[in-house]
Formats: sequence, structure tokens, C-alpha cells
Amino acid sequence: MALAFDIEPFVGALPVRFGMHRSEVHRLLGTPEGSYPIWDGSGTTDHWSEGRIIVGYDLDQAVKHVGFGPGGCEVSLRGAPLWSLDDQPDPNPTLLRLDPVPVESVGILVYPAIGVSTSGYHDGDDAQLSLTTSPAGVWDDVVRRAYRPDLGRYQSPEA
Repeated sequence: MALAFDIEPFVGALPVRFGMHRSEVHRLLGTPEGSYPIWDGSGTTDHWSEGRIIVGYDLDQAVKHVGFGPGGCEVSLRGAPLWSLDDQPDPNPTLLRLDPVPVESVGILVYPAIGVSTSGYHDGDDAQLSLTTSPAGVWDDVVRRAYRPDLGRYQSPEA
């Protein structure tokens, strides 16, 4: 059975909810294939589906973000499909309809109105393709320092 997640902004990638304890995530998703410390010492990440599903935890082992790489699971946003197991298109056109003013920081597009970020799609870096959802407030400092990205690739020629 394929894993399926439905992003509910600022709540989680259901069935995984922000603030949920790591042991509950393991109960829902099974034993992770790998677990690693977060680079800045702020917690741990667990990886499933060959690293295409990543759940990050704070030092108290509470979920602080859920990330996805193409393949490995189905992903929807408020019930609207973003990715299936067979097709993982660029999610940015859909995200832009929900939050038309994202910002960019270090190659990451941040959609502050819905708590979602993407990487690799807008700048053609296939090695960085990802979609992540985070709770409210996570991107606040970044948004203050970020800049408006060049989104020309998402505008129709008639625009």
C-alpha cells in the first residue's frame, strides 16, 4: 500500500501533524529506513521510501516539518492532488494559485501564506527537487530577509 499525505497548511502532512511525538509517527509510518541528526543540532530527521519522505523533529522529538522528494508517496494539498506515485509534476503552479507572492532564500521558494516550500523546480536543479510543509512561524525570519523570485517560467506568454 502506498503512503499518502494530505498537506493541511500549518497543521501537518496528514496523518502526520506538527507537534506529534516521534513514537506516534513511527506507529503511523513504520520504522524509518534511517535517522540522522539535523545539521545545526536542532533535532533529528527520520527517512522513509529511500529518503523521499523526511520527518524532522525538534529536541523534544516533536514533528517540526515534513518533506517529500518526487516518488515514494502520494501528496495532496487540502485534498487536491499534487503528486501520485506515477507522476510528480512541478508543484509551484498549484502553490502559486494559493499564495501568489512567494519569496526566495538560498534557492528555496517559500510560500508563507500556506507554510510550504519547494526547491529545485523553479531553477531547474533536478538534484534538489523537494516539497516541504512547516508549522506557522518557521519561515518568519527567512521571509524578512528573502527576496521576490523570478517566476517568469510560470507565467503564460499572454500574461
